[in-house]
Amino acid sequence: MRTDKKNLKGPSHSVGQIEKIEKMVWLVTVSLLLLSSHTLCTNPGLKVRVTQKALDYGRQVGVQVLQQKLWQIQIPDVSGETHVSVIGHVKYQVTGMQINDFGLPQSAIGFYAGTGIKLSISNAYIHIHGNWRVKYLFISDHGSFDLSVSGLSISEAIGMTRDETGRPAVRSAGCTAYIGSLDIKFHGGASWLYNLFSSSLEDPIRSSLIQQICPKVSNAINGLEEHLRNMKVASHVDKYAVIEYSLVNPIAITNKFMDLDFKGEFYSVAKHEEPPFKPPQVPLSEQTDHMMYLGLSDFFANSAGFAYYRADALNMNITDDMIPKQSPIRLNTSTFGAVIPQVEKLYPNMLMLMSFHANQQPVLKATPNNITIQASGAINTFAILPNSSLAPLFVLDISASVSAQVVISKMKLIGSLKLNRLLLSLKHSDVGPFKVTILQGLLNFAVKVVVLPKINERLATGFPLPNVDHLSFVNPLIKVNQDVLVIATDIHYGS
Repeated sequence: MRTDKKNLKGPSHSVGQIEKIEKMVWLVTVSLLLLSSHTLCTNPGLKVRVTQKALDYGRQVGVQVLQQKLWQIQIPDVSGETHVSVIGHVKYQVTGMQINDFGLPQSAIGFYAGTGIKLSISNAYIHIHGNWRVKYLFISDHGSFDLSVSGLSISEAIGMTRDETGRPAVRSAGCTAYIGSLDIKFHGGASWLYNLFSSSLEDPIRSSLIQQICPKVSNAINGLEEHLRNMKVASHVDKYAVIEYSLVNPIAITNKFMDLDFKGEFYSVAKHEEPPFKPPQVPLSEQTDHMMYLGLSDFFANSAGFAYYRADALNMNITDDMIPKQSPIRLNTSTFGAVIPQVEKLYPNMLMLMSFHANQQPVLKATPNNITIQASGAINTFAILPNSSLAPLFVLDISASVSAQVVISKMKLIGSLKLNRLLLSLKHSDVGPFKVTILQGLLNFAVKVVVLPKINERLATGFPLPNVDHLSFVNPLIKVNQDVLVIATDIHYGS
């Protein structure tokens, strides 16, 4: 068995020419994306900032996916004949070429201001094994060979846009591939035979690889696009409300980060109605310590309050069986008769019903390190008569201030409320005049023991944040700033 080497050099393109080609691709890409963008001026309810740190993490995942795609390259058989002086025509065949190693050792990714993302791969290599056969007159020979492709570089422009449904979208906006050199080692047969056709292998093998590399890269990007197409732009929260997360502006890209402006607005399921207030700007600092930053403005929560209010969902009936059994305070005429004697006199030893309804939407306000919600409504109180009919007692106007705490769990925003202050005033009485202040303790108790636990039980189910399949937050941190809740988090991609 003999072994020989034949170094097949790349085309005569210089490094400077390659750089000029890449610059031309980027100029065309920038022009197309700028022409296809639309200038909108809508403030979002939710702003998401993706940083270079997220891209670096995504590169690790993406390069693995890309390498799997490139492994799928199929190299067709090569056959032909070459004329050799004195000898004449020599026929050759190269068959069964398969990739047995593929490496992408160096890669880089970064934002390209105003356009998208640029992925660069350099010093990649491919190892290919195949078989050869030569026939000259009555002489034939065969063997195998190993081909090494080195100095492979790939430059891919990834355009970031907003599709017609309001989802973020990616597309391949330009790809170039360059092969440095081919090095072939033949095994078996006579060296003088395979040296006759070795130079004829360069162009078809190089051409086949170049033709398939960029489509495989585009195919990998299309895989990411499929995940984005599965992103929900509207998420049903419950039977009353839905959250819309469509993009309201073109994606803004600098050399350091990418901003996505989502609508971040609640609507009533029954009626798609805009609230009588507009979203403010969502300021985010230019910190890039985390992979992602989310800014939720007051508008996000206040649109929820408006949607639930308009859906007539901010109502609650309170009965005695909702109060803990061990409590000495009961919702009956005996307990209330201790402070309003006429209640017990008119309706002795009867259970009571308190019916709360909001008379306007609750309003949330974020200030540094604090979230407060102002809510107001009316409480109608009734005595439950022996025949189960209701006898009206009195009506109270109520104004409450509560503090809110927020956490992130399983890509949902989860809240809990705590009572700060409760103000009462008498709107109407069917049992005669009395001082409302004497009910303050009883109503505080009812709100803390019954009302807020019911609300917190609902808040514990969470409100979904915009999410891409298989993406989750890692160690999210929450900070309350003026008019905005900021979530700083790293991310994990996995099944």
